[in-house]
Amino acid sequence: MLARVTLERINVHLAGRHVIRDVSWTLGTGEHWAFLGPNGSGKSTLLRVIAGTQWIDYDGGKRVYSPDGIRRDAVGRAATWIALVSAEQHEHYARLDLPLPGREIIESGIDDGVYVHRALDAAEAARVDGIVERFDLGAFAGRPVRELSSGQLRRLLIARALVREPQVLVLDEFTNGLDRASRDDVLGFLDRIADTAALVIASHRPADFPAAITHTGTIRDGTLATTGAGRPPTHRRRSSVAPSAAEAPPARADLLVAIRHADVYRGATRVLHDVNWELRRGEHTAIRGGNGAGKSTFAGLIAGTISAAAGAEIVRFGETEPFDIWKLKERIAHVSDDLQIAYTFGEPIEAVIASGFPSSIGLFSIPTAEQAAAVDELVGRLGLDALRGRTFSRLSFGERRKVLIARSLVRRPEIFILDEVWNGLDAGFRVALHALLTEMTAAGTTLVAIAHDDEDLLGLTHRVYTIDGGSIRCETAQKNR
Repeated sequence: MLARVTLERINVHLAGRHVIRDVSWTLGTGEHWAFLGPNGSGKSTLLRVIAGTQWIDYDGGKRVYSPDGIRRDAVGRAATWIALVSAEQHEHYARLDLPLPGREIIESGIDDGVYVHRALDAAEAARVDGIVERFDLGAFAGRPVRELSSGQLRRLLIARALVREPQVLVLDEFTNGLDRASRDDVLGFLDRIADTAALVIASHRPADFPAAITHTGTIRDGTLATTGAGRPPTHRRRSSVAPSAAEAPPARADLLVAIRHADVYRGATRVLHDVNWELRRGEHTAIRGGNGAGKSTFAGLIAGTISAAAGAEIVRFGETEPFDIWKLKERIAHVSDDLQIAYTFGEPIEAVIASGFPSSIGLFSIPTAEQAAAVDELVGRLGLDALRGRTFSRLSFGERRKVLIARSLVRRPEIFILDEVWNGLDAGFRVALHALLTEMTAAGTTLVAIAHDDEDLLGLTHRVYTIDGGSIRCETAQKNR
């Protein structure tokens, strides 16, 4: 069997840590691989090694590429026929805050650069047109990237990887941020191209692997612990986060937030239209909607970090505008992709978590003894002991998300907004988080959860809203779903 990629006794050290340990692996012709493993196990690093974008230790280990049957050690050649999509790549593009239209992101995949530095020829332009049409990207391919939702940007990055028609497609948590229709469309497309492109995919959700997968590997502590033929099991996680018996809120509980006649714009685009909505204490609420519907904008409106256009009436905790945003942050915690993108400080994780007390990006004062004790307790409660003392910027995507969740909970909020925070989280952390949220809701915290997947709603929501076409509507009252 012809091997397309071969790893021979690969080791990788990053920031003094032994991240990949003596890994040997082969991608053969006709094989499609799924990789599983907890956060920080080394999955993302291994995928970068396969794609040729990660340096390996100079200790005799080799990676060999054989796209045409001839063994080559030159990593530079791999870039011409291997494409990579990752959560870190997504964060990089989001931080650039580009004014470029989405189509140019797709076009940049032709030469694998950030920008398009030349005019595409007719065949290349036709290839971009085909990708835009195939994934129904026309509605936002002309809009500036900075105005797109997280899910829309992720769809563009997948399209960017596919436009070169790679022989090997490496996808790391690629479904993060995709709504159900987009996810199903991409998975179906991957099955159709599996005859011409090898798939190498890592995910925490077994249901997000395409049917074409032929082999599964498990990564633990930087080692390739298990390998075998077949797909990962596709059972749902509901049993691991079984809901507790949550009681419905009192009929006239305290009004926490009331929004009346609110329009919200992102740039020149009106994202939300005439929103009328309220949240009472204990009314744990789920928000649904497709990519670009305005869910994250709505979350920011609730939290007070995004303003409505003139004419809206907004009441938070009995007060009307103007609001002191820092006082709101003491009572409303909000975890989102935007927070993770903004938090670029290279501090120890204890400092990042402690920054939740002032709700600052970065820690600018020494925590009190009481605050340090609270951080220590939360680290243990959420199973983050292995991250103690490590630098935030050196963590994996999922590990950084765990730390930011802890940051938001270090001071128990009255309202906790979870905006697609389950993306990239392993099952063990989900269980710990669910237990903590159950305890918090019993103590008076009200949850607002934004999720594309029902398994992420944790069985704690009473109301479900859908945002569509800029409007919000109540779908159902939900209890212990």
